[in-house]
Amino acid sequence: MPHCVIEYSAPLAEQIDISKLVKATHQGAVDSGLFETSAIKTRAHRCDDFLIGDDPKNSFIHIRLSIMPGRSHEQKTVLLEQVYSKVSTLTAGVNSVTMEVLDIDRQNYFKALALT
Repeated sequence: MPHCVIEYSAPLAEQIDISKLVKATHQGAVDSGLFETSAIKTRAHRCDDFLIGDDPKNSFIHIRLSIMPGRSHEQKTVLLEQVYSKVSTLTAGVNSVTMEVLDIDRQNYFKALALT
């Protein structure tokens, strides 16, 4: 945990190095001190079809941080602050940057690990 999922408007791939955005988000989760580094999973999804307000040139990034329950509001705030501190320089020209921390319902979560 956590699962860090970045959604971004497709044209941003021409303005932002998405690989750097993924690494910055991942590093923010590491820097929060709330998780073992080996447990953090980060990925990005390009959104080809999107609308933001009434201007087709508007861009967005939304970062969803899904974590197991039990963290305090203060810890979640630290997570948001650490991630944003890492991505803010990369996202300076983006019209909308949003982030959310979601608690995963343990009863409805499954995980299988490969044995090595």
